[in-house]
Amino acid sequence: MCLTIGFDFHTQGEEQPDAFLDEFELQQMFDSTRRSLGSALERSFHDVVCGEHDRAPGFTVTGVYDRGTEVMDIQYHVDTCCQSFLLRVMQVLNKRA
Repeated sequence: MCLTIGFDFHTQGEEQPDAFLDEFELQQMFDSTRRSLGSALERSFHDVVCGEHDRAPGFTVTGVYDRGTEVMDIQYHVDTCCQSFLLRVMQVLNKRA
């Protein structure tokens, strides 16, 4: 089975008059983050499959850039076929951190 990785990056809040990142730079940051996190997940999970169901995990990475505080919050959502495989995936994720 194939590892799936999806990304959902967006902004919230009102842009500051003296914003640190303009729209072009913000999109560059999103693109760079997609490439970096995608590569890291692919390296860590390229051969990780559930021994019982022969399925790979799926990831959705959500990033929200707050224009007011100029901070980006990133969260991982992990999809697995069963609870025991979720525990294994979490162990691999924690080794990366």
